[in-house]
Amino acid sequence: MKRALYFLPAALYYALIFYLSSRSYGMDIRAPYFDKAVHCVEFAVLAFLLSFGFFKGLKSSFRGKAVLTVSTGVLLGLLDETHQYFVPLRQFEVLDMAFDSLGILLGLLAYLFVSRKLNV
Repeated sequence: MKRALYFLPAALYYALIFYLSSRSYGMDIRAPYFDKAVHCVEFAVLAFLLSFGFFKGLKSSFRGKAVLTVSTGVLLGLLDETHQYFVPLRQFEVLDMAFDSLGILLGLLAYLFVSRKLNV
């Protein structure tokens, strides 16, 4: 049970992402690729939290935990984009998926960097 609690922050955060992606709203921000940067950052945070869950909650190899983090994050990004396809005024975008995936990799690297610096 304690191991499952390590995944609670990631689950709650993904629930927030899912809720926000179910909202039909239009943003008129004129900065180029601003929405892609938002995708990258939000999924980097998700990957950081997933990494915490996998690295603290599982007894597996380092490589296995990293692969689980990346694959779970990418699948959640795909789920989010697929969900947006069914939301009015939203759409599935392959480029968003690419930036979600980039964020997943960056979040994993950030977790590894922080955990090594803190010797956790």
